[in-house]
Amino acid sequence: MTNPEDPKEARVVGLNPVDFVLALVVASLATALVLLDRLVLPAFAKMYGEFGSSAALPFVTRAVLGHVTPLGGAAGAIALSVAGIFARKSGKGGMAVGLFLGGIALAIGAVGLSMYGLYAPMFDLAEKVKP
Repeated sequence: MTNPEDPKEARVVGLNPVDFVLALVVASLATALVLLDRLVLPAFAKMYGEFGSSAALPFVTRAVLGHVTPLGGAAGAIALSVAGIFARKSGKGGMAVGLFLGGIALAIGAVGLSMYGLYAPMFDLAEKVKP
C-alpha cells in the first residue's frame, strides 16, 4: 500500500548525461575561443599594426583585437553552462537544457563574430578594389 503523501514520481537531482554532453560542447567551444584569442589574434594584430593606425579599423575588428569578443563569449558561455548545472541541481531540467543551449549559441556566435571581425578590414578593402 502506498502513502498518498509520497510523490508520484521520484525525481533524481544531479547531473544528467545530456547535461554532461552539453557542458562538454560548451567547454570545447570556449576553449576554441581562448585558443583563437591566444594563438590567432597576435598574428592579425601584427598585420593590422603594419597597415597603420588602428582607428581606421572597423569597430568589430577593434573589439576582437581588444579581446572583448572571444574572451567575453567564452566567459559568457561558461557562465550559462554553470547556471545550467545549478538549474539542474535545483530540479529545473528544462531551464538547465535551455541555459546549456544558450551557452552553445553564445559561443558559436562569438566564434562567428570573431572570424568576421578579423577579416572585416579585408572585406572592406576588397570592396574598394575595382576590376
